[in-house]
Amino acid sequence: MKFVALALACAAMVATPIAAQDERISRNDDLQTGTRFKRGVENPDQGKQRDMQKRVARCVVYRNKDLSREFLAKSDSTNIDFSAIDIEPDALFDEFDVADCLGRAAKNGTLSIYMQIPFRTLRNLMAEEVYLMDQKKALTISADAPIMLANRFYAPGNSGSAEVMAELSDCIVYHGAAPAHDFVKTRPGTNDEADALDALYGPLVECAGKSIANAEIDLSSIRTVIADGLWARAHYGAMVPEVTE
Repeated sequence: MKFVALALACAAMVATPIAAQDERISRNDDLQTGTRFKRGVENPDQGKQRDMQKRVARCVVYRNKDLSREFLAKSDSTNIDFSAIDIEPDALFDEFDVADCLGRAAKNGTLSIYMQIPFRTLRNLMAEEVYLMDQKKALTISADAPIMLANRFYAPGNSGSAEVMAELSDCIVYHGAAPAHDFVKTRPGTNDEADALDALYGPLVECAGKSIANAEIDLSSIRTVIADGLWARAHYGAMVPEVTE
């Protein structure tokens, strides 16, 4: 389906280290590759890299809890409204202690990495960590809640890709909040992560169509989509206005 292909392509773009005109912290590492929906094989180093990214984002979030929440609320999955957060782009990584967090994460790993972190990648990694920090249990979504969150914030200059990804994210979480929660609780690159993805089969097919069952899916991309949906449901879902006749 074109819908899911575009959404996952956007997620891959924002969740994988890429060449971009953003500030970035660098070490030495291989780029991630995709894996198949039905427990595809992932190179162990790729799983370690994703786990490294997660530890960096977790460090950033726990050091800057309030700023992290504000940062997410004034950005979307592809763009950041720097004027709204009143931080210059060149100062963002310093504000979030990214370099120190990367150094701390590397000390605990056996992998010498080259890690490129565009702003949007850091933002989407942080969405998962803020959600897990604030939500210890799976969200409970009422049957009459909207599938799509119409009150999401989109940063200026958004090309529409963020809306496409948001539609998929919102749908998956609406139909599978509990398995989505279990999925982001797993460590990247583990068997638990692959098993948790299988448990999301129903919501994924419901929202993306049956063709996704045979599609090649990047675990990092799926994780980005689901984390964005969970954070958004926790944040914007609480602000959805009541519908009156």
